Amino acid sequence: MAVAQELLPVTLLAGFLGSGKTTLLNRILTQEGGPKCAVLVNEFGDVGIDGKLIVAAEDDLVELQNGCVCCTVRGDLQEALGQMLTRRGSILGRAKFDRIVIEASGLASPGPIAQTLEVDGDLSDRLFLDGVITLVHAAKIGEQLTGFPEARNQVGYADLLLINHLDCLEPGQLDGVRQALVAVNGAAPMLETTRSDVDLSKLFDLERLDLLGAASSDHSHAAGVSTLALSSTAPMDIHKVKMWLRFLANRSGTEILRMKGVLRCLDQPGPVVVQAVYQWLEVGPGQGSLPAESNLVLIGQGFDPAELRRGWEACISN
Repeated sequence: MAVAQELLPVTLLAGFLGSGKTTLLNRILTQEGGPKCAVLVNEFGDVGIDGKLIVAAEDDLVELQNGCVCCTVRGDLQEALGQMLTRRGSILGRAKFDRIVIEASGLASPGPIAQTLEVDGDLSDRLFLDGVITLVHAAKIGEQLTGFPEARNQVGYADLLLINHLDCLEPGQLDGVRQALVAVNGAAPMLETTRSDVDLSKLFDLERLDLLGAASSDHSHAAGVSTLALSSTAPMDIHKVKMWLRFLANRSGTEILRMKGVLRCLDQPGPVVVQAVYQWLEVGPGQGSLPAESNLVLIGQGFDPAELRRGWEACISN
């Protein structure tokens, strides 16, 4: 009988240029007493690892005294992750890391990386996405959200927002920063920090879909952004669901900013997970047992709740 493989958690770290990701990565790599992490970054020099902390090095892999490892990504993400899993516990002897942290580029949307982790069969059998953490520069995020769609995608896809560089704000500006973030993603919890100095235990085990339990009723956020929660105890028709969600994702503008869901679908042995930010949409199998009901949460501005409910009900299997 085949032995089930251990699923390793993956934390995806996002944030616009200058948000503080490098500083946070360095804290993760030099922490004591926490989980042993493997961090995927572009270049070791960007992280600035203290040479005294390095106990072994081989090619593009560095091991630190606390058991963490740091690996460069020189090519395809799938290939890099596959190599890291193969190396786990064998290349440097003690590199039995407990989780993987991936740093996304400062101009990248987390969506395609999350899709790679959740849809690629070879990876999804060995890894699961524990959460997307987005750092924001407190003094610059307002103009970034206005001028750069990449910044809106990074904030919109976050399961946790770190408001960094608080020391750069003038008194009374923090409320405006929070409102700007809520206008894009009113569901993600926020932590406030300076120089990325945060309790690292709060970054892990995020339970990405807590949003579904929290959104028990429809409500509005700042700047006209609203949340709509849809549910059904009857199973959904996965083909109708995919057609309807593609239609919603392809709408022009920012009517639908984000969608998250866990669905019970006819003829599907396990949960079907929905993740979407703007026009990026992923619908695929999730971890765990078949849920008792389907839940979908939509965050957007200017949408018609009655129309969305009709579309949802049309996807319920007859």
